[in-house]
Amino acid sequence: MFVSLQFKLELKREDKEKLIKLMRKQSSAIRTAYNMLIRVGKRENKKPTRPNIPQTKTAVS
Repeated sequence: MFVSLQFKLELKREDKEKLIKLMRKQSSAIRTAYNMLIRVGKRENKKPTRPNIPQTKTAVS
């Protein structure tokens, strides 16, 4: 899900630098999370596994 906002900020120089740092960290975190999901997906596709469901005895009626 993507959310998009548009607005114009009037910031002091120091606040603008802090905001840019935060935006870079957010971008990096999103990219890292995406890459981790891709790696997990590739790993799961290479080695398919069945879920570990215990066998139970069923009553025959």
